[in-house]
Amino acid sequence: MPKQIYDAQTILSMLDRAEKVIVVKRKDSAKLKLRVGKYLYTYSATPDEVDTMVSSVKDKSRIVNY
Repeated sequence: MPKQIYDAQTILSMLDRAEKVIVVKRKDSAKLKLRVGKYLYTYSATPDEVDTMVSSVKDKSRIVNY
């Protein structure tokens, strides 16, 4: 089961360790899914907030958009 994270600072600190970053965008919401080790962490936010978080990822090859 995925673990939901509610704190933006926690997700930002996990972005560097993530093996894969999945971005799922809808009309008024977006989800950021991080595969870190054997766990999948999810974070729900606005599309603008998710875009700013994804822009801070150094290795863009790990990002998958849906």
